Amino acid sequence: MGGAFGALGGDVTGVAINPAGIGVYRSSEVLVNMSLSSPFTGGKSFQQSNTKFSFDNLSYIVYYPLVNGSMLSLNFGFNYNRIKSYNQLIGVSGPDIQSSLTDYMELLTNGVDHNLWLNGIDYMYDHTNVGFLSILAFDGGLINPILGTGDQYRTILDDGEKVRPRLNASEKGKVENYDFTIGSNIADKLYWGATITITDLSYLMSSAYKEDFLGEEGGGFDLVNDLETKGSGFQMKAGIIYKPTDVLRFGLAYHSPVWYTMTDYYSAALTPHGIYDLGSGKALGRTETPYEYYNYQLRTPWSWTASVAAVLGAQAIVSIDYENKNYGDMILKDERGYDFRNDNEYIREDYKNASTVRAGFEYKFTPQYSVRLGYAFSQNPYKKSMKNMGIDAVTSGSAPHYTIDGDVNYMTIGIGYRFTPQFYVDCALVHRSQNNDLYYFPPVDTSGSGLDSFQGKGSYTNQSLKGLLTLGYKF
Repeated sequence: MGGAFGALGGDVTGVAINPAGIGVYRSSEVLVNMSLSSPFTGGKSFQQSNTKFSFDNLSYIVYYPLVNGSMLSLNFGFNYNRIKSYNQLIGVSGPDIQSSLTDYMELLTNGVDHNLWLNGIDYMYDHTNVGFLSILAFDGGLINPILGTGDQYRTILDDGEKVRPRLNASEKGKVENYDFTIGSNIADKLYWGATITITDLSYLMSSAYKEDFLGEEGGGFDLVNDLETKGSGFQMKAGIIYKPTDVLRFGLAYHSPVWYTMTDYYSAALTPHGIYDLGSGKALGRTETPYEYYNYQLRTPWSWTASVAAVLGAQAIVSIDYENKNYGDMILKDERGYDFRNDNEYIREDYKNASTVRAGFEYKFTPQYSVRLGYAFSQNPYKKSMKNMGIDAVTSGSAPHYTIDGDVNYMTIGIGYRFTPQFYVDCALVHRSQNNDLYYFPPVDTSGSGLDSFQGKGSYTNQSLKGLLTLGYKF
């Protein structure tokens, strides 16, 4: 049903959206959910293939009836839910472009005192705040000091020289929620619920970026990056559902930010090809960064969800959810609690409130057999200035590539069958579609005509088809 359960309750999806949904339960329940996901993409330069089976959900709801008073029940629940999977393979190549990663390296390194390099590369890694990409570029011969300036650099490419880029990246990981919920039914009119959520995050990215220089002197380089992020956090949710009549239900839920404690582990290596030391004339070889880590804190956006549903007798349900999430309210802090002042200012400048709309319909042909349809639309969180004008992005570690996600559309269809009043099976198909922009590296204006002419990016359609099977038992 497109996930539109915020005003319905009595379903673990609804409890995750609106904790008040647990108060609708009139029996205990245990269920397990499994999925098989197959991603596929469209685009001239993008390929992806990674069909995967996963165990996505496990829930246990305890119904505890009360004898006296208007509070008819007090229910408890535990819900494990995998809310995000990062598994994908990316491959992008060509066409030939005039922008180069060496231009971005030059930009990053301008302002670094030439004399610092006299202390050696180990000194630059251990005793300065010079970025990994700058050190790799200097040691690999991709940029050279401009004599007489003291702190300015220039790429080794000739003006107007084109390059042939290629990027391969692998992403793995997941975000898992562990929800502990309590809720109640008051006079079959008002339902309330509250949830404490423990979140676990793991992410692993490996990438290989290659450039072949197409000028007369040839040459090129390979840049390999590894980034691993681990984190845990907690969140609070609260909600109500009001049923003024047997037909109508209204829901309202608040999700607090997730307060994460996170660590990034990263390293990189650069191998130049056909590039020679200016003094000795020898070919430059592979250079590697140390294996570094950084601890920090992240506060994610808060959100509100308003819902309405109509229960049309014993045969049909129509339900709509509207969710608003304030991405501009995200905050980064270091391990001592100090703000990343510049980064947080970028967040406020580049991110906006984003809306999600979910709509679902169910029709029961018999008391045992149901058919469901759904649609959901999730707006991208970027302001137009970030998405359309190619503003410089801040990336993690020394991996220069990144993706600007587009809006997401979901189409869903499902069936449900009750073998007995206690045992049921639900099956669903979810089609997900999203148009994204992939940048090899942050934009650098090399043509003098503005960032709109930046060539170092590609667009692709990221799609997936997921099949889900849910087994449930009420008692």
